[in-house]
Amino acid sequence: MAAFTNTAGTRMSGAYVDRRLVGGSAALMTVGFVTYAIGAAVGAYAMFGAARRYIAQLEEPPQVTVRRRWGQVRTATGAGVGAWRDYDRALSDSVR
Repeated sequence: MAAFTNTAGTRMSGAYVDRRLVGGSAALMTVGFVTYAIGAAVGAYAMFGAARRYIAQLEEPPQVTVRRRWGQVRTATGAGVGAWRDYDRALSDSVR
């Protein structure tokens, strides 16, 4: 390691860190983070506004659509289970 002399004239060993560069980089990172945060907030505001407009123009509310689709899923599941049971009965009857 290199030896450095401080302002008091005593020798120090270790790496020299320029505090102005560290302070400048911290300031730039802070400005960058604030810019990022503002950009993210504006983007989120735009996305929520677009989603609200999209939902408002739908013919039926999403809750009604979900209920209707859930009913279709239950009906289709019941039909599938019934067909499976009928097939299983027919298969076991043909084996006897």
